[in-house]
Amino acid sequence: MNDSELEALRARRMAELQSQNGGAGAGVGANSGAGAGAGVGAESAAKSQQEEARSSMLSQALDNNARERLGRIAIVKADRARAIEDMILRMIRMGQIRKKITEDELKEMLEEINGQHHQETKIVYNRKEFEDDDDEEEYDF
Repeated sequence: MNDSELEALRARRMAELQSQNGGAGAGVGANSGAGAGAGVGAESAAKSQQEEARSSMLSQALDNNARERLGRIAIVKADRARAIEDMILRMIRMGQIRKKITEDELKEMLEEINGQHHQETKIVYNRKEFEDDDDEEEYDF
């Protein structure tokens, strides 16, 4: 699939999403009754549309096992999952992905991102020094 075909698919999908959300967005704006409320409704509709397009592209790019693993990662480390999703979407836009990403390929991406975010853990013990008198003290009892 070349870039022009991919762009055509994206444009078609975005038009579909806009037509689906267009009816819902108009209902939100009409019910609010205020100009500011319509802007907020349109903004939230646009955000949900972007998230829908994002999840649609990811579901097309990942096989089932990889999608499940990414979901589990999102539960534990949402920022890492978002970074991986961004990486996958960037690769899709650049035309680097030709087939569905498998779980093993997703693991490799995880290792790459972990390498970028990895901070070496160093534990330092600061012990208080006590004055140890080596002299024997004599006590009178």
